[in-house]
Amino acid sequence: MEPITTTKNVISLLVFSTMGSPAWLLSAIYGPTSYVAKRLFWEDIGHEADCFPGAWLMIGDFNGVLANGDRSSNNRVDGGSRNMLESLDNIGMIPIPSSGFFYTWSNHRFGRKRVNSRIDRGVANESWWRIFPNASIKLLPQSSSDHNLQVLSCYGHNSFAKRLFRFEVAWVEDQRSSWVVNQAWYSRQHP
Repeated sequence: MEPITTTKNVISLLVFSTMGSPAWLLSAIYGPTSYVAKRLFWEDIGHEADCFPGAWLMIGDFNGVLANGDRSSNNRVDGGSRNMLESLDNIGMIPIPSSGFFYTWSNHRFGRKRVNSRIDRGVANESWWRIFPNASIKLLPQSSSDHNLQVLSCYGHNSFAKRLFRFEVAWVEDQRSSWVVNQAWYSRQHP
């Protein structure tokens, strides 16, 4: 990774995944909270998109909702969120599907004063999706923070599932096969 941009609201890194794979931009976002700062921030993001035409992932606390219903109280998209939505649309960002908890932030109040919002997310452009078509985000419960933890899997969360055993005929022809089978058979630990 190579740092590209560092401000109080974004840290952008150039990520070199594997040999032969193109580098891509990772931007960790902490979106501003005031309307004026949001407008300027999303203008800056648009300029960054002009400077970097490659694969790009943005993930973090955007401090804005993308749609009506992303907030438990006051179900409307405010002006600052509209700036974010327009900017993300203009630079071709596509939301990364998530599972787990719907709301990602809570003010930890009770009753009518409680507010839950979906302000943490990941988005990526089409070039990034071509590299990681199965990407997804798992939203874990809040602990000491007022935000849910986001766990990004570039290969989909099912990639961690156990794989089916497949027998390969070539193993029988390998002289070491009987030794491997005997070692496994007579070991004290059997799965």
